[in-house]
Amino acid sequence: MIRKIFYSIIITLFFCFPFQHLTAQNEGGKLDISGQWLGEITQEEGGYSSKYEFELYISQTGNKIKGRTYSRVEDLYTVLDVKGEIKSGKIVFLEETNIVDVHLPDGLYACYKKAQLVISLKDGKLQMEGFWRGDTEDGACIPGKVLLFKEKPRA
Repeated sequence: MIRKIFYSIIITLFFCFPFQHLTAQNEGGKLDISGQWLGEITQEEGGYSSKYEFELYISQTGNKIKGRTYSRVEDLYTVLDVKGEIKSGKIVFLEETNIVDVHLPDGLYACYKKAQLVISLKDGKLQMEGFWRGDTEDGACIPGKVLLFKEKPRA
């Protein structure tokens, strides 16, 4: 009996406290993911590159998100507006909506990505991880994965 109580306490501490930290980010007790996120996106075989630098700058109002994405590989890049939504407090849906700037060679098109990401805490740092898919003006993009880490604000 004591062993069951002990395991119940350990399980509660392990599973509940990391997410308490995630949900206590702003005054309303809800997660605020506003700010700069840095990381990478990958693309399955057949894409221009298997890995791209990826930056996300977002502001959050309630559960709605808006901002900008920056994708880079070598000297090629795209800058797109992004909008999205947080559901269930830890799942983020993002959709790129408008090309702001692009530097691509002829025959390559900017990919309007849609992503479903899960927010978690890893080594004391917020991260978003998940999958993306998308479309260009020429057809579907080869999909891949996203991994982003929240940067701490600088003065």
